[in-house]
Amino acid sequence: MSRRGLVLALIGSGAVVGLLIWLPARFFGALLPADLRCTELSGSLWAGQCHGLSIRGSRSGDLRWQIHRPQWQPFKANISVVWTVGVEAKVSAELHGRVTLQLTRVQLPLQSLRDAMPADVTLGPIAAVAGRLESRGLEIGLDERGRLASLRGTAELRNTRLLRYNAEIGDFAAEFSGVTGRIKDLGGPLMLAGEARLTEPGAYAAMLRVTPKAAGLLPALPPNAPIEISIDGRL
Repeated sequence: MSRRGLVLALIGSGAVVGLLIWLPARFFGALLPADLRCTELSGSLWAGQCHGLSIRGSRSGDLRWQIHRPQWQPFKANISVVWTVGVEAKVSAELHGRVTLQLTRVQLPLQSLRDAMPADVTLGPIAAVAGRLESRGLEIGLDERGRLASLRGTAELRNTRLLRYNAEIGDFAAEFSGVTGRIKDLGGPLMLAGEARLTEPGAYAAMLRVTPKAAGLLPALPPNAPIEISIDGRL
């Protein structure tokens, strides 16, 4: 291709990308997955809002986004996201498909988290408890196929309740350092200590040691009697 042809091709492709970015967000509503719906889409693909977000029929607040392209990095984009149920995040995406999600603020009910997860995700003990997920600065790395590849930072479960027995079981924290993490209680009625590991992209395993501090917290389990729990699943 001649230099003139190359210049024209670059201008043409830039015009197409620019047109797509600045088109109204509502033009892309029909492309959303079947289990994700918005009552109304406003703004543009570049900066817009999903009003009345619904995930698999569950009302899940509103979602706002803003795309930023770093100077001199044409193959990378940063996206600021606010999910009104309790999440603020920054997403960095690269052309080869890797994505880094920086959770700047999280105060998210666990039910909202479960509603947002695809049907094939197994959340292990998260599926058995109610409460609130909290974090500041948790970094989530996804590989080119969108699978969980790394976690860095701290996440906490607050006001946690075991759904089956409607039992308050306290607060817990997990500290992650890449593909491994340590889990502990924060002084509630259960003593808990354990480790978690990403065994491969998108798959995890955990070993937990749980000890009730008082009788009657969990049926048929006396106080100070530890139990070992092994968990594995996919994200």
